[in-house]
Amino acid sequence: MRHAAAAFFLATTALTAPAFAADITAASRIDKVTVFPQGAEVTRIAEARIGQGEHTLIFDGLPAELSPETLRVEGVGGAKLEIGSVDSKIVFLPTDTLDQNRKRIEKDIESLSDERAALDQTIGDAEYQKTLMQQLASATLTQKPQEGATRILDAQGLSGVLDLVGAKLASLGKTVLDARTRQREIDRLVEELNNKLTDLAPREDQRMRVSVHLSAPAETAGTFRLSYRVQNAGWQPIYDARLGEMGKDGKAKIEIVRRADVMQATAESWDNVALTLSTARPMGATAAPDLAPMAVGGFIDGRSENYTSRGVGNAAPEAPIVAEESLQAAPAQDMDVKRAVQKQARVEIAGFQALYGIQDRVTVDNTGTAKKVRIATDEIEAKLSAQAAPKLDPNAYLTAAFTLSGDTPLLPGPVMLYRDGVFMGQGMLPMLSPGEETRLGFGADDLIKVKRIEVKRRTAEEGLLSTSNVDERAFDITVKNLHQAAIPVTILDQMPYSTDQKITVETSSGMTPATVKDYERRRGVLAWSFELPSQDTKVIKHGYKISWPQTLKLGLNGE
Repeated sequence: MRHAAAAFFLATTALTAPAFAADITAASRIDKVTVFPQGAEVTRIAEARIGQGEHTLIFDGLPAELSPETLRVEGVGGAKLEIGSVDSKIVFLPTDTLDQNRKRIEKDIESLSDERAALDQTIGDAEYQKTLMQQLASATLTQKPQEGATRILDAQGLSGVLDLVGAKLASLGKTVLDARTRQREIDRLVEELNNKLTDLAPREDQRMRVSVHLSAPAETAGTFRLSYRVQNAGWQPIYDARLGEMGKDGKAKIEIVRRADVMQATAESWDNVALTLSTARPMGATAAPDLAPMAVGGFIDGRSENYTSRGVGNAAPEAPIVAEESLQAAPAQDMDVKRAVQKQARVEIAGFQALYGIQDRVTVDNTGTAKKVRIATDEIEAKLSAQAAPKLDPNAYLTAAFTLSGDTPLLPGPVMLYRDGVFMGQGMLPMLSPGEETRLGFGADDLIKVKRIEVKRRTAEEGLLSTSNVDERAFDITVKNLHQAAIPVTILDQMPYSTDQKITVETSSGMTPATVKDYERRRGVLAWSFELPSQDTKVIKHGYKISWPQTLKLGLNGE
């Protein structure tokens, strides 16, 4: 018999299917999942024996949140199969788990109630024994002596009776107290269990049922794949950045380890699935936003001008950040000790997205717990430099600038920073495409010493015909490089700027010219950049003079 294969890709329809000869429940399992930063595409596989004629293949228990418009069916059979339509609807299924939890809690409440009833009996028995002891003691002490006797009990006998009665009453009292204490605890536990029981009130759970209508000219075995997309899933990137030793050329290797936290909170667990991570963002915007017209208007009749503008924006939401603290493996101390090697994903570039196929099958439960997987490791050459703002912080900070290599982008996410194998803190990586440059800070550099000293502060009045106030200040910034190699250094400081034409600000004479004024477009921020040789020292002279009329009050921010 000649075998023919047929593949079918159909979207869900709302058509009402005609009567079919038989309903076949598909025993399906999740075979593979492609996870996006937000959302996932799930593929189920089912094998069924299809008899001659028309039938309905039913996929039950699917997540109610799946997008019906994304349903697709693919089938392969030993004989020609035809798919008439694919229907989907919400059904309500009893929650077996809730029922089991209810029964367990009800049994616990019943056991506690029985224990409380037994304690009631214990308390009753103890109270009755206390009454008998009191009556016995009373009868003994009030009994009339026999004829010829002066008293029933002597001192020793009376003491023994009192001791016996006292000890017995104390024991019975403790029994009653312990029982009542336990009853109060039981009442509290029963109240808590009743509250839980209320939360587990019987209800039906929503699920999606998908019906695939088939027809076969002859009996055959078929394999069917059902794919759909869900929203309550996603992955977030987490990175490790490990900085190596600085060479004599001021460069170092930086190892970027790409990891991912995969999470899902759907109605089904992904057990032993082929997992692929995609950088595509199907839940985000698909086109640039439209700009609305912007009008400028004014008021007359003495009213002040009023400018209004309107704009419409539409941007995809950012993925949440989740931080992961990686473990640094201890160095091998023996020739027989091998460092553990982590498996990495298979990388595939598909058009405008990168696909990371995780090695081996994995399981991701539906509780929202993050599943951590390793994607790839890149070793990139970085240019090291130091930057300091001694007015605010006396430390210089080591910075590594690098250009992303390879063919795959980096999604924005937290990065764990390591220097010389020591965890230095956490930073953030922006969205990076191959060929883009970025910088990461790796903490304070103790081998770059920076000191800022105020060497001049003068406040006075100047002028002959008209006097004005003057504020003059000067600073010496000393930078020393204790590294064994030269390193680029950038020192940042401030220069006041005037917002009033009556106030003048000028650089004092003899100062070191700044390399960049208005550094990174921040007005009044100066930057001195230079290559500082090993064991060398550089002094930057920074100063300014502010002049303003006596009739004007000066406001100086940032001091």
